[in-house]
Amino acid sequence: MNHLIGLGYGLLATAAWGSFYIAGRWLFGESGSALNSWLFNFLRFGVAVLVLSLLLLKSDNRKKFLAAVRDDWKTFLVISLVGIDMESILVFSSLNFTTAARCSLMANCSPIAIVLLAYLLLKQKTSPAGLVGMGIGFAGIVLATLAPGGDVYADTSWRTLLGDGMALGSGVCWAVFTVCGAEVSRKYSGQVCMFTSFLFGCLLMIPVLTLTVSAADWRAVDGRQWAGIFYTGVVTLALANVWWYAALRHLNPGVLGAFGYLSAAITFTLSLFVLKERFTFLFVLAIALILGGMALMVKKPKRS
Repeated sequence: MNHLIGLGYGLLATAAWGSFYIAGRWLFGESGSALNSWLFNFLRFGVAVLVLSLLLLKSDNRKKFLAAVRDDWKTFLVISLVGIDMESILVFSSLNFTTAARCSLMANCSPIAIVLLAYLLLKQKTSPAGLVGMGIGFAGIVLATLAPGGDVYADTSWRTLLGDGMALGSGVCWAVFTVCGAEVSRKYSGQVCMFTSFLFGCLLMIPVLTLTVSAADWRAVDGRQWAGIFYTGVVTLALANVWWYAALRHLNPGVLGAFGYLSAAITFTLSLFVLKERFTFLFVLAIALILGGMALMVKKPKRS
């Protein structure tokens, strides 16, 4: 029963994350010119902070949060700036230029960057199979950039490369968040760390908002955008992270890691039916190479 509960939470989290790309493309497809990415992300971070603040109702979580701010505020500043603000701005803005499926594929190449950063920063070595997987995944990335395609909001032509690059950059930012945030996550729990990171992320964005957001941007936030703000803030940020860490209580990380591929599959399926995206043979082959390469990278070596 515990295993089934864990699978259920894992499915909810990955489905929520997979739907983010569809929601973002839906927003940019209709009102991209009026959508300020900085303001949008600031507001959805704020929604996530409000929802996750319920965690502080438990005294143990309050103590962990206060300890995190007191003892590791420098670490949280770094991972929040890179892994929350920069990652979210890049991945969300990329949806103004490339399709949901391509954005999901590029952004979810973070395991490759994680392996490289873990070696450079933590001296963690990967297995021969992992190195082969990294090579296969990189080949898939190169192939994906060459594959044409579009969606119901029209073909993005050369702009696709810009969007792909931004999405790939967001994956690198998430890799930094993962590697640099591993220690504090173990100290204060994943959920408390996500709340602290979103809170720091909001605070760090305030000075930037004074330069990038005007009164006209606030007035331009219509009902469609508010719906996107609340959906992505509550479901794809707050609840998805709560569900993910709930799943970790019932499943080991190795099993749960496979859900990353399911998230990509959900995005591809939704983009096909909701956004009418076109999948060429080259792009399908790129999907297979990248997902297959990442599968080799996270596969546990057999004990002799």
